[in-house]
Amino acid sequence: MFDTITGLPVHPLVVHAVVVGIPVMAILTILVAVRKNLREKYSWWVAGANFLLFLVTLVAKESGEALQEAKGGQLAIEHGQLGSVLPWFVLVMTAASAAVAGTSKNRALGPIAVVLAILSSVAAVYWTVRTGDAGARAVWGS
Repeated sequence: MFDTITGLPVHPLVVHAVVVGIPVMAILTILVAVRKNLREKYSWWVAGANFLLFLVTLVAKESGEALQEAKGGQLAIEHGQLGSVLPWFVLVMTAASAAVAGTSKNRALGPIAVVLAILSSVAAVYWTVRTGDAGARAVWGS
């Protein structure tokens, strides 16, 4: 299922959505978290989009594992190890954005959710860059 689409490996096709999607959603997550007017209108939409991004990230992980297995298991080992953790970063960002939406009117928990959304968004972008760099180095050389 995660091998190929019309003969092309799924991983390089889907990974671009992850590489673009995570930074974009991280920025939107932070913006919606810190701006009250945006939070009231868009926080559940951002949480939903983050969940969809989490699913795409899982597809990227599974397709990467399928590609690595098809190439004999020795392709981009560090990249694969980093990539297997990336969906967890996106899941935490998703949970934090849902917490922002769910606590937007709560004076005690709202600020904690905002801080978690900011930290998880920054961490997700950092891990995406780290994972992508390891993959690029494995494929294109140092």
